Amino acid sequence: MSKQKIEKQKMATITEVYNRIIWDSNLNRNMFIAGFHERISDTIREKPLAQWDDNSDIPWHRVRYIRCGETIVWDREHRIDLISTNQLPEVAWKSEVAGSNRADIAALVANNQAQFQPRDIYRYDRNGWKLFTGTLKPVRLAKNLTIVTYNILSNLHDADKIKTDKRLPVILDELAKTDADIIALQEVTLESLNFILATDWVRDYFISESPNGNNVKPYGNLLMSRWAFKLVEHQFSGHKRVLVGEWQINDRFVHLANVHLTSDRGENALQKRTQQLATVVGYLQQQGEDRFIVGDFNTRGSQQDELINYANFIDIWQKLLPDRDGYTFDPSTNSLAMVMSLAGESGRLDRILWCPDLATNYQPQSIALFGCKPFVGDNIQLYPSDHFGVCGVFKISASTCPSELDTVDLTAIAPVYESILAIIPPEDLFPPIQAIRQQYDAGFVRIVPHITLLYGFLPDRYFAEVVDLIAPILAKIEPFTVTLADFEVFTHHKSATAYLRPVVQPEGALHELQNTLYRLFPQCYEQSTKTIDGFNPHLSVGQFANSDEAIAKLPQWHPLKFTVDRVALVSRRRNESCFIRHVVGVGKLLPKVVETSELIDLISQLAPELTDPERSHRETILAVIKQACSECLGSEASLHLLGSARLGVDSFASDLDIVCLIPDYLSGETFLSRVADCLAGLCERSQVLLAAKYPVLRLQIEGISLDLLYDRVEVSDGWQTLDLHTLKSQIRDPKSIVGCWEADLIIDLVEPHLSIERFRLLLRAVRSWAKMRGIYGNSWGFLGGFSWSLLCAYSCIEYSGDKSLEALLAHFFIVMSQRDRRQVISLTDTGKKYVAKLPQDLLPIVSSIAPCKNTARNVTRSTARIIQAEFDRGAQITAQILAGKSTWKSLYKPIDPVIGMSALLSIAISDPDAIECQKCSDMFESTIVGLTIQLEQIGIFVRPIPQVELLEHTRIFKLFLNLPTNDDLDSAARLGREFISQLNGVGETTKLDLSICSTL
Repeated sequence: MSKQKIEKQKMATITEVYNRIIWDSNLNRNMFIAGFHERISDTIREKPLAQWDDNSDIPWHRVRYIRCGETIVWDREHRIDLISTNQLPEVAWKSEVAGSNRADIAALVANNQAQFQPRDIYRYDRNGWKLFTGTLKPVRLAKNLTIVTYNILSNLHDADKIKTDKRLPVILDELAKTDADIIALQEVTLESLNFILATDWVRDYFISESPNGNNVKPYGNLLMSRWAFKLVEHQFSGHKRVLVGEWQINDRFVHLANVHLTSDRGENALQKRTQQLATVVGYLQQQGEDRFIVGDFNTRGSQQDELINYANFIDIWQKLLPDRDGYTFDPSTNSLAMVMSLAGESGRLDRILWCPDLATNYQPQSIALFGCKPFVGDNIQLYPSDHFGVCGVFKISASTCPSELDTVDLTAIAPVYESILAIIPPEDLFPPIQAIRQQYDAGFVRIVPHITLLYGFLPDRYFAEVVDLIAPILAKIEPFTVTLADFEVFTHHKSATAYLRPVVQPEGALHELQNTLYRLFPQCYEQSTKTIDGFNPHLSVGQFANSDEAIAKLPQWHPLKFTVDRVALVSRRRNESCFIRHVVGVGKLLPKVVETSELIDLISQLAPELTDPERSHRETILAVIKQACSECLGSEASLHLLGSARLGVDSFASDLDIVCLIPDYLSGETFLSRVADCLAGLCERSQVLLAAKYPVLRLQIEGISLDLLYDRVEVSDGWQTLDLHTLKSQIRDPKSIVGCWEADLIIDLVEPHLSIERFRLLLRAVRSWAKMRGIYGNSWGFLGGFSWSLLCAYSCIEYSGDKSLEALLAHFFIVMSQRDRRQVISLTDTGKKYVAKLPQDLLPIVSSIAPCKNTARNVTRSTARIIQAEFDRGAQITAQILAGKSTWKSLYKPIDPVIGMSALLSIAISDPDAIECQKCSDMFESTIVGLTIQLEQIGIFVRPIPQVELLEHTRIFKLFLNLPTNDDLDSAARLGREFISQLNGVGETTKLDLSICSTL
């Protein structure tokens, strides 16, 4: 056994050597032997390194050497380290990367060396996306580094088939869900870049492209990062570039290349890809430390494995999930991939490669595909892209995590426009302020009344450090009083903002507080430099065309006075409303008050609020509807929202319910038909339903489903300009508009007890829970959105306890589980006089305005038992959560409908015409509760699943059954077939098929 002598050098530690041998997929770990000191016999013993347990009772300091075959490759005493110098013997390498082939690959890399040119990066501020000219700061990262790559598909080919305008919102939602630190995108066009830059959450990131998109014409790559980074590029051809970012994370450099290698559409594609990859490898080899190559490699199988292995890169998918295909381009499942495919061949084209340094900070923890589910756009199933995205998570090693002693330079953190530091008046002062904001302030839904101190402010992930910094400083400032004295107006170029003017005692105290905070966070300068006079404190109440309109419309104001003894750190995440995350005392130290993020984050995932582009899109559709109604009426239409949109809890998946007031001399049938004709060229789907309980025009425009209803008004001068409550006596038979009055009354009744923002959050939490537990849907025999709104309001009224979301949700379940099941639930004395009658009033949740009705009249014997069981389960689990014995995810665990059931009855509705299929499905869904009742009448317990399974040209409805005896299987099937045979309105090409099977 020969020991090679080399000059003394800085040696890798034994743990670094072990990690390299174990993690480097090019090395044959079975060839390495560890020699260690055995204390009992006082001798050197050997053990194969592949069998070594790094958590064993043999400490690392007792390892004396590592040999590979007959060659010592690391020796503590003689300071030999052939691993750091890459002087390992031939037997160290796996057979496929050993030998003369390595020399050929080395020559390939050497021959493809290229110059990489510096590029600028960009950052969002109050004036939009601007060139970043700040200093690059080291990053301190505590837990994981998340990296994402996604080819989002340009629209240069088959633009009419791939529906880019429908795909982009879904793509951005998929990316947001990954919560990635670094995002690498391919096939970004100017159109997609503009959409990306207009998306709220993206404004937290630094990006590699300017708003003019010069480098993504016709398409190109984009890098997005939470942190500022150094950027270089190499241009292979006119539009083919590689981008390389550099970060310093936990005192070590990370380099990441975003590649889009030549596809098989190009000539000599494999040769070009190899040369391109060799260029990237050669550049990264010169950089050292941790290196990543991510993107679309356009590579199938092992085409470029030799080059990847030579450069010591690890394919993370192969490392963590070697038995799974991991196809990111799969024409067999992805319809867009089939459209774009040349040969219909699946492949793992998109990859995350990692070349760890010996002293790496990272360990691959997980890797997964995303963007794998289709959505419906223009009545067809679409995928977000022809590729699936790849998300890799790398765990930060404990030795490099920032410790509690590490300090963060908060002045180096760039501000974002999703957080503020503000003064919030006491909640008991909210009602008169909110009454004005609800009418005139576009931000009413998103944030509580406030006086801004700093905006933009630091990202909320730094709020804990902010609190630690400012709490002792603000504790030394005396509290002061603020009187919201009167209205004043800011005049802008084309608009005006009205605000309440704060008068401060002692004078100057508010400016002193703001200036103290500004000195601590000088990068958050917007409020201090917005006007010539500097900070101008105000509480905004509305936006108007000009100051004259503001003065004319604002009501008489009675001054409100309060003491400023605390400030709030407020932020919103992705698409949710703003929430108070921390409160810091003024004049005293307060216990840290933190809005628990687990439940709120969970609700944001399950029921995300509308993004600004989504909200704008809906407003555009409403404007189109209003214009059509106005043309049909010959005057400006009076439109009013119903349902979740009126309550402020609508989401991307919510339908829009609208009621239009029409003059009493016009028939409703004529009006709806005229509007349908007027919108004929704009609708993907249009149907006037006159036989429905409330005649309705059912529409779908640009993917948004709408129901347009009407009520007739006794005509008088200027009736279109009157508010709904003034018009109440003039509306004849108010069947539809009563929904607006009911929703407004809920807000009015809740507001004295709870802020409306908090109520909306509770309602979103309850509705999300109901959907996850499969008890949401009036037509299925469960509760619809309005019933859930009444229940949430019922639990809040007269509640005086803890107003945190956790406490409110736990209280909701206590109230619902302990109530008398025969008790009428209503918010008004009028509703409480409702007399419940069986069997239609098994769960009497009664509306508030006469004539009062049971909003839960579709609840059956089976569904009433299911709902009550879920209330009881909710009360039990929330009690465990508040006691620290469970988590919120357990409350929202999806149901397993098979438990306790013995059979599954399925009805499949199919039609080659997607519109006819949807019409029949809508009709069947409106009657399915009748089938449930008929099954119950023969002694069968029914568990409806209120989610229709969507297949191409087919909709599947499912009812799980608990049969008294096996003989009842045939009875259930016969009853089901009789039920569907009696349905009216089934199209000639529509087929309804029933199947039933045992689940035991």
